[in-house]
Amino acid sequence: MARASGEAIGSLSGDPALLLAFASGDLDLARSAAALERAAAGGVPAAGMTGKGLIGPAGRLDEGCVAIAFSNRIRAAVGATREASRDLRAAGRDSTGRALEELEDEADLILLFIDSGHGDIAESIAGAYEAAGPGIPLAGGAAGGANRAHLHQGEASEDSTIAVAIASDGPIGIGNAQSAHPAGGPSLVTRSLGQHVEEIDGRPADQVYLEQLGLGGLALDDEQFEQLAITHPLAQPELHGDVRLRHVLGRTEGGAIITGTHIPAGAAIEFTELELEDLLAGGERSVEGALATLGGGDPGATLVFDCAGRRRALLDGLDREVEAIAGALGDPTPPLAGLYTHGEVARLKGAKGDRNHAVVTVVFG
Repeated sequence: MARASGEAIGSLSGDPALLLAFASGDLDLARSAAALERAAAGGVPAAGMTGKGLIGPAGRLDEGCVAIAFSNRIRAAVGATREASRDLRAAGRDSTGRALEELEDEADLILLFIDSGHGDIAESIAGAYEAAGPGIPLAGGAAGGANRAHLHQGEASEDSTIAVAIASDGPIGIGNAQSAHPAGGPSLVTRSLGQHVEEIDGRPADQVYLEQLGLGGLALDDEQFEQLAITHPLAQPELHGDVRLRHVLGRTEGGAIITGTHIPAGAAIEFTELELEDLLAGGERSVEGALATLGGGDPGATLVFDCAGRRRALLDGLDREVEAIAGALGDPTPPLAGLYTHGEVARLKGAKGDRNHAVVTVVFG
Protein backbone atom coordinates (compact mmCIF):
# COMPACT_ATOMS: atom_id res chain seq x y z
CA MET A 1 0.00 0.00 0.00
CA ALA A 2 2.82 2.41 0.84
CA ARG A 3 4.50 1.91 -2.53
CA ALA A 4 1.28 2.14 -4.57
CA SER A 5 0.17 5.27 -2.71
CA GLY A 6 3.59 6.89 -2.99
CA GLU A 7 3.77 6.21 -6.72
CA ALA A 8 0.27 7.63 -7.21
CA ILE A 9 1.14 10.88 -5.43
CA GLY A 10 4.53 11.06 -7.14
CA SER A 11 2.88 10.92 -10.56
CA LEU A 12 1.07 14.23 -9.98
CA SER A 13 2.40 17.50 -11.33
CA GLY A 14 0.79 19.48 -8.51
CA ASP A 15 -0.20 19.01 -4.90
CA PRO A 16 -2.49 16.06 -4.09
CA ALA A 17 -6.11 16.74 -3.18
CA LEU A 18 -7.38 13.16 -2.77
CA LEU A 19 -5.84 9.71 -2.45
CA LEU A 20 -7.86 6.53 -3.06
CA ALA A 21 -6.50 3.00 -2.68
CA PHE A 22 -7.87 -0.51 -3.11
CA ALA A 23 -6.47 -3.76 -1.71
CA SER A 24 -7.01 -7.46 -2.40
CA GLY A 25 -5.75 -10.77 -1.09
CA ASP A 26 -4.17 -11.96 2.14
CA LEU A 27 -2.86 -8.60 3.33
CA ASP A 28 -2.45 -7.03 6.74
CA LEU A 29 -5.26 -4.53 6.33
CA ALA A 30 -4.40 -2.62 9.49
CA ARG A 31 -0.90 -2.00 8.11
CA SER A 32 -2.38 -1.10 4.72
CA ALA A 33 -4.69 1.46 6.30
CA ALA A 34 -1.83 2.96 8.29
CA ALA A 35 0.32 3.16 5.16
CA LEU A 36 -2.48 4.92 3.28
CA GLU A 37 -2.80 7.48 6.06
CA ARG A 38 0.96 8.12 6.14
CA ALA A 39 1.04 8.58 2.37
CA ALA A 40 -1.74 11.16 2.67
CA ALA A 41 0.14 13.19 5.29
CA GLY A 42 -0.63 16.88 5.42
CA GLY A 43 -4.38 16.60 5.69
CA VAL A 44 -5.00 15.15 2.22
CA PRO A 45 -8.34 13.27 2.25
CA ALA A 46 -7.81 9.53 1.78
CA ALA A 47 -9.99 6.43 1.69
CA GLY A 48 -10.07 2.94 0.28
CA MET A 49 -11.52 -0.54 0.53
CA THR A 50 -10.92 -4.17 -0.31
CA GLY A 51 -12.00 -5.98 -3.43
CA LYS A 52 -12.18 -9.50 -4.84
CA GLY A 53 -9.28 -8.62 -7.14
CA LEU A 54 -8.08 -5.34 -8.61
CA ILE A 55 -7.78 -3.48 -11.91
CA GLY A 56 -4.84 -1.20 -12.67
CA PRO A 57 -3.02 0.36 -15.65
CA ALA A 58 -0.98 -2.84 -16.05
CA GLY A 59 -4.08 -5.05 -16.07
CA ARG A 60 -5.72 -7.39 -13.58
CA LEU A 61 -4.20 -8.04 -10.16
CA ASP A 62 -5.46 -10.81 -7.89
CA GLU A 63 -3.50 -9.75 -4.82
CA GLY A 64 -1.88 -6.48 -3.85
CA CYS A 65 -2.78 -2.79 -3.94
CA VAL A 66 -3.63 -0.12 -6.48
CA ALA A 67 -3.85 3.59 -5.73
CA ILE A 68 -4.79 6.74 -7.57
CA ALA A 69 -4.18 10.36 -6.59
CA PHE A 70 -6.02 13.47 -7.73
CA SER A 71 -4.49 16.89 -8.17
CA ASN A 72 -5.79 20.15 -6.77
CA ARG A 73 -8.12 20.52 -9.76
CA ILE A 74 -10.58 18.92 -7.37
CA ARG A 75 -11.58 19.44 -3.77
CA ALA A 76 -12.62 16.46 -1.68
CA ALA A 77 -13.87 15.54 1.76
CA VAL A 78 -14.48 12.17 3.42
CA GLY A 79 -17.25 11.21 5.84
CA ALA A 80 -17.35 7.86 7.63
CA THR A 81 -19.76 5.99 9.90
CA ARG A 82 -18.86 2.96 12.00
CA GLU A 83 -21.33 0.22 13.02
CA ALA A 84 -23.36 1.04 9.94
CA SER A 85 -25.60 -2.03 10.27
CA ARG A 86 -27.37 -0.45 13.25
CA ASP A 87 -29.15 1.70 10.64
CA LEU A 88 -27.81 1.43 7.10
CA ARG A 89 -29.92 4.30 5.81
CA ALA A 90 -28.77 6.60 8.59
CA ALA A 91 -25.14 5.57 7.98
CA GLY A 92 -25.39 6.49 4.30
CA ARG A 93 -27.11 9.76 5.12
CA ASP A 94 -24.73 10.77 7.92
CA SER A 95 -21.52 9.89 6.05
CA THR A 96 -22.64 11.78 2.97
CA GLY A 97 -23.88 14.70 5.03
CA ARG A 98 -20.55 15.08 6.82
CA ALA A 99 -18.58 15.01 3.59
CA LEU A 100 -20.90 17.52 1.94
CA GLU A 101 -20.81 19.84 4.94
CA GLU A 102 -17.02 20.02 4.75
CA LEU A 103 -17.27 20.96 1.05
CA GLU A 104 -20.05 23.46 1.79
CA ASP A 105 -22.49 21.44 -0.34
CA GLU A 106 -20.65 22.13 -3.60
CA ALA A 107 -20.01 18.52 -4.64
CA ASP A 108 -20.25 17.24 -8.22
CA LEU A 109 -20.02 13.58 -7.20
CA ILE A 110 -20.39 11.32 -4.17
CA LEU A 111 -18.33 8.13 -4.11
CA LEU A 112 -19.81 5.54 -1.77
CA PHE A 113 -17.78 2.72 -0.22
CA ILE A 114 -20.37 0.53 1.48
CA ASP A 115 -20.87 -2.96 2.91
CA SER A 116 -23.15 -5.68 1.53
CA GLY A 117 -22.28 -8.15 4.27
CA HIS A 118 -24.54 -6.58 6.87
CA GLY A 119 -27.75 -5.89 4.96
CA ASP A 120 -29.25 -4.44 1.80
CA ILE A 121 -27.02 -1.92 0.00
CA ALA A 122 -30.14 -0.18 -1.27
CA GLU A 123 -30.64 1.21 2.24
CA SER A 124 -27.15 2.75 2.35
CA ILE A 125 -27.67 4.31 -1.07
CA ALA A 126 -31.11 5.63 -0.13
CA GLY A 127 -29.58 7.38 2.88
CA ALA A 128 -26.86 8.95 0.73
CA TYR A 129 -29.52 10.14 -1.70
CA GLU A 130 -31.45 11.77 1.14
CA ALA A 131 -28.36 13.80 2.03
CA ALA A 132 -27.14 14.54 -1.50
CA GLY A 133 -30.44 15.12 -3.25
CA PRO A 134 -31.22 14.50 -6.94
CA GLY A 135 -28.61 16.90 -8.31
CA ILE A 136 -25.47 15.02 -7.23
CA PRO A 137 -24.71 11.64 -8.86
CA LEU A 138 -23.64 8.67 -6.75
CA ALA A 139 -21.11 6.01 -7.75
CA GLY A 140 -19.05 3.34 -6.01
CA GLY A 141 -19.47 -0.13 -4.61
CA ALA A 142 -19.41 -2.50 -1.67
CA ALA A 143 -16.19 -3.93 -0.25
CA GLY A 144 -15.26 -7.36 -1.63
CA GLY A 145 -12.99 -10.26 -0.86
CA ALA A 146 -12.74 -12.78 1.97
CA ASN A 147 -11.97 -10.06 4.54
CA ARG A 148 -14.08 -7.08 3.53
CA ALA A 149 -13.00 -3.75 4.96
CA HIS A 150 -12.90 -0.01 4.42
CA LEU A 151 -9.68 1.98 4.89
CA HIS A 152 -9.88 5.41 6.49
CA GLN A 153 -8.05 7.47 9.13
CA GLY A 154 -5.39 4.81 9.57
CA GLU A 155 -7.87 2.03 10.35
CA ALA A 156 -9.38 -0.92 8.53
CA SER A 157 -13.03 -1.10 9.54
CA GLU A 158 -15.78 -3.61 8.92
CA ASP A 159 -19.48 -2.74 9.03
CA SER A 160 -18.89 0.86 7.97
CA THR A 161 -19.90 3.37 5.32
CA ILE A 162 -17.59 5.89 3.67
CA ALA A 163 -18.68 8.81 1.49
CA VAL A 164 -16.19 10.83 -0.58
CA ALA A 165 -17.59 14.15 -1.77
CA ILE A 166 -15.78 15.60 -4.79
CA ALA A 167 -16.04 19.05 -6.37
CA SER A 168 -14.16 19.29 -9.66
CA ASP A 169 -12.98 22.12 -11.92
CA GLY A 170 -13.38 19.74 -14.87
CA PRO A 171 -16.18 17.47 -16.07
CA ILE A 172 -16.91 14.05 -14.59
CA GLY A 173 -18.39 11.22 -16.65
CA ILE A 174 -20.17 8.20 -15.22
CA GLY A 175 -21.03 5.00 -17.10
CA ASN A 176 -22.98 1.96 -15.96
CA ALA A 177 -23.42 -1.25 -17.93
CA GLN A 178 -24.86 -4.68 -17.32
CA SER A 179 -25.48 -7.54 -19.72
CA ALA A 180 -27.97 -10.39 -19.65
CA HIS A 181 -30.25 -12.30 -22.02
CA PRO A 182 -33.83 -13.29 -21.13
CA ALA A 183 -34.15 -16.95 -20.15
CA GLY A 184 -37.81 -17.55 -19.41
CA GLY A 185 -41.06 -15.62 -19.21
CA PRO A 186 -41.99 -12.74 -16.89
CA SER A 187 -43.22 -13.52 -13.39
CA LEU A 188 -44.43 -11.78 -10.25
CA VAL A 189 -42.92 -11.85 -6.78
CA THR A 190 -45.85 -12.79 -4.56
CA ARG A 191 -44.09 -12.97 -1.19
CA SER A 192 -40.76 -11.60 0.01
CA LEU A 193 -39.08 -10.69 3.27
CA GLY A 194 -35.89 -8.66 3.33
CA GLN A 195 -33.44 -10.22 0.86
CA HIS A 196 -35.47 -13.44 0.64
CA VAL A 197 -37.83 -13.91 -2.31
CA GLU A 198 -40.09 -16.56 -0.80
CA GLU A 199 -42.72 -17.05 -3.51
CA ILE A 200 -42.90 -16.35 -7.23
CA ASP A 201 -46.30 -16.65 -8.93
CA GLY A 202 -47.67 -18.06 -5.66
CA ARG A 203 -45.23 -20.98 -5.54
CA PRO A 204 -41.85 -21.69 -3.85
CA ALA A 205 -39.38 -19.33 -5.44
CA ASP A 206 -36.57 -21.83 -6.06
CA GLN A 207 -38.90 -24.19 -7.95
CA VAL A 208 -40.15 -21.45 -10.26
CA TYR A 209 -36.60 -20.16 -10.77
CA LEU A 210 -35.33 -23.56 -11.95
CA GLU A 211 -38.39 -24.18 -14.11
CA GLN A 212 -37.99 -20.82 -15.86
CA LEU A 213 -34.39 -21.70 -16.62
CA GLY A 214 -35.50 -25.00 -18.17
CA LEU A 215 -34.21 -27.05 -15.23
CA GLY A 216 -37.47 -27.95 -13.49
CA GLY A 217 -37.24 -31.17 -11.48
CA LEU A 218 -33.44 -31.23 -11.55
CA ALA A 219 -31.99 -32.13 -8.14
CA LEU A 220 -29.28 -29.61 -7.28
CA ASP A 221 -27.47 -29.35 -3.97
CA ASP A 222 -26.88 -25.88 -2.52
CA GLU A 223 -23.39 -25.58 -4.00
CA GLN A 224 -24.65 -26.50 -7.47
CA PHE A 225 -27.55 -24.07 -7.10
CA GLU A 226 -25.20 -21.23 -6.15
CA GLN A 227 -22.92 -22.05 -9.08
CA LEU A 228 -25.89 -21.92 -11.45
CA ALA A 229 -27.05 -18.63 -9.95
CA ILE A 230 -23.76 -16.88 -10.79
CA THR A 231 -24.74 -16.70 -14.44
CA HIS A 232 -28.52 -16.44 -13.97
CA PRO A 233 -29.50 -13.26 -12.09
CA LEU A 234 -33.05 -12.06 -11.80
CA ALA A 235 -33.98 -8.86 -13.62
CA GLN A 236 -36.26 -6.20 -12.16
CA PRO A 237 -37.72 -3.88 -14.83
CA GLU A 238 -38.18 -0.22 -13.89
CA LEU A 239 -40.97 2.11 -15.02
CA HIS A 240 -38.60 4.38 -16.99
CA GLY A 241 -37.30 1.47 -19.07
CA ASP A 242 -34.21 0.61 -17.03
CA VAL A 243 -33.63 -2.94 -15.81
CA ARG A 244 -31.76 -3.68 -12.60
CA LEU A 245 -30.18 -7.11 -12.33
CA ARG A 246 -30.56 -8.79 -8.94
CA HIS A 247 -27.76 -11.17 -7.93
CA VAL A 248 -29.01 -14.56 -6.69
CA LEU A 249 -26.79 -15.55 -3.73
CA GLY A 250 -28.39 -18.90 -2.93
CA ARG A 251 -31.52 -20.43 -1.44
CA THR A 252 -32.93 -21.39 1.94
CA GLU A 253 -34.17 -24.77 3.13
CA GLY A 254 -37.73 -23.46 2.80
CA GLY A 255 -37.32 -22.74 -0.92
CA ALA A 256 -36.72 -18.98 -0.77
CA ILE A 257 -34.18 -17.36 -3.10
CA ILE A 258 -31.63 -15.11 -1.41
CA THR A 259 -30.96 -11.99 -3.50
CA GLY A 260 -28.37 -9.24 -3.32
CA THR A 261 -30.99 -6.59 -2.61
CA HIS A 262 -34.65 -6.56 -1.59
CA ILE A 263 -37.26 -7.28 -4.26
CA PRO A 264 -40.70 -6.32 -2.93
CA ALA A 265 -43.86 -8.39 -3.24
CA GLY A 266 -45.78 -7.31 -6.31
CA ALA A 267 -42.61 -6.61 -8.31
CA ALA A 268 -42.36 -7.92 -11.85
CA ILE A 269 -39.23 -9.96 -12.49
CA GLU A 270 -37.57 -11.70 -15.40
CA PHE A 271 -35.10 -14.59 -15.55
CA THR A 272 -31.80 -14.06 -17.33
CA GLU A 273 -28.57 -15.66 -18.45
CA LEU A 274 -25.10 -14.11 -18.67
CA GLU A 275 -23.03 -14.99 -21.73
CA LEU A 276 -19.31 -14.44 -22.18
CA GLU A 277 -19.41 -12.05 -25.12
CA ASP A 278 -22.02 -9.87 -23.43
CA LEU A 279 -19.94 -9.75 -20.25
CA LEU A 280 -16.85 -8.78 -22.22
CA ALA A 281 -18.75 -6.01 -23.97
CA GLY A 282 -20.15 -4.69 -20.69
CA GLY A 283 -16.90 -3.16 -19.47
CA GLU A 284 -16.32 -1.41 -22.77
CA ARG A 285 -19.88 -0.05 -22.83
CA SER A 286 -19.47 1.29 -19.30
CA VAL A 287 -16.38 3.24 -20.33
CA GLU A 288 -18.09 4.49 -23.47
CA GLY A 289 -21.04 5.68 -21.38
CA ALA A 290 -18.72 7.56 -19.04
CA LEU A 291 -16.88 9.18 -21.93
CA ALA A 292 -20.18 10.20 -23.53
CA THR A 293 -21.27 12.03 -20.37
CA LEU A 294 -17.79 13.54 -20.00
CA GLY A 295 -18.62 15.90 -22.83
CA GLY A 296 -15.53 15.47 -24.96
CA GLY A 297 -11.84 15.83 -24.26
CA ASP A 298 -9.29 13.26 -23.21
CA PRO A 299 -10.10 11.04 -20.22
CA GLY A 300 -8.05 11.57 -17.09
CA ALA A 301 -8.13 9.67 -13.82
CA THR A 302 -10.52 6.70 -14.02
CA LEU A 303 -12.21 4.53 -11.39
CA VAL A 304 -13.84 1.17 -12.17
CA PHE A 305 -16.19 -0.73 -9.86
CA ASP A 306 -16.74 -4.16 -11.43
CA CYS A 307 -18.99 -6.86 -9.99
CA ALA A 308 -17.31 -9.81 -8.25
CA GLY A 309 -20.16 -11.98 -9.56
CA ARG A 310 -19.24 -10.97 -13.10
CA ARG A 311 -15.66 -11.87 -12.25
CA ARG A 312 -16.72 -15.41 -11.34
CA ALA A 313 -18.84 -15.69 -14.48
CA LEU A 314 -16.09 -14.42 -16.80
CA LEU A 315 -13.61 -17.15 -15.82
CA ASP A 316 -10.93 -17.19 -18.55
CA GLY A 317 -12.33 -13.96 -20.02
CA LEU A 318 -11.19 -11.76 -17.13
CA ASP A 319 -8.07 -10.42 -18.81
CA ARG A 320 -10.00 -9.81 -22.02
CA GLU A 321 -12.52 -7.66 -20.14
CA VAL A 322 -9.80 -5.58 -18.49
CA GLU A 323 -8.11 -5.14 -21.87
CA ALA A 324 -11.42 -3.96 -23.32
CA ILE A 325 -11.84 -1.42 -20.50
CA ALA A 326 -8.31 -0.08 -20.94
CA GLY A 327 -8.67 -0.05 -24.72
CA ALA A 328 -11.88 1.95 -24.57
CA LEU A 329 -10.09 4.60 -22.49
CA GLY A 330 -7.58 5.14 -25.30
CA ASP A 331 -3.82 5.01 -25.70
CA PRO A 332 -2.04 5.81 -23.49
CA THR A 333 -4.27 4.50 -20.71
CA PRO A 334 -4.93 7.27 -18.17
CA PRO A 335 -4.34 6.69 -14.45
CA LEU A 336 -6.68 3.80 -13.62
CA ALA A 337 -7.73 2.11 -10.38
CA GLY A 338 -10.52 -0.40 -9.98
CA LEU A 339 -11.69 -3.39 -8.02
CA TYR A 340 -14.26 -6.17 -8.01
CA THR A 341 -17.07 -5.29 -5.60
CA HIS A 342 -19.92 -7.15 -3.88
CA GLY A 343 -22.58 -4.71 -5.08
CA GLU A 344 -22.27 -1.56 -7.16
CA VAL A 345 -23.54 2.03 -6.92
CA ALA A 346 -24.65 4.08 -9.94
CA ARG A 347 -27.29 6.80 -9.55
CA LEU A 348 -27.48 9.44 -12.24
CA LYS A 349 -31.23 10.01 -12.36
CA GLY A 350 -34.10 8.81 -10.23
CA ALA A 351 -33.82 7.86 -6.57
CA LYS A 352 -32.41 4.34 -6.95
CA GLY A 353 -28.79 3.44 -7.54
CA ASP A 354 -28.23 -0.07 -6.18
CA ARG A 355 -26.75 -2.35 -8.82
CA ASN A 356 -25.76 -6.01 -9.16
CA HIS A 357 -23.72 -7.58 -11.98
CA ALA A 358 -22.76 -4.09 -13.15
CA VAL A 359 -19.61 -2.29 -14.27
CA VAL A 360 -19.54 1.32 -13.06
CA THR A 361 -16.93 3.64 -14.53
CA VAL A 362 -16.08 7.18 -13.36
CA VAL A 363 -13.87 9.30 -15.60
CA PHE A 364 -12.46 12.70 -14.65
CA GLY A 365 -11.79 15.15 -17.45
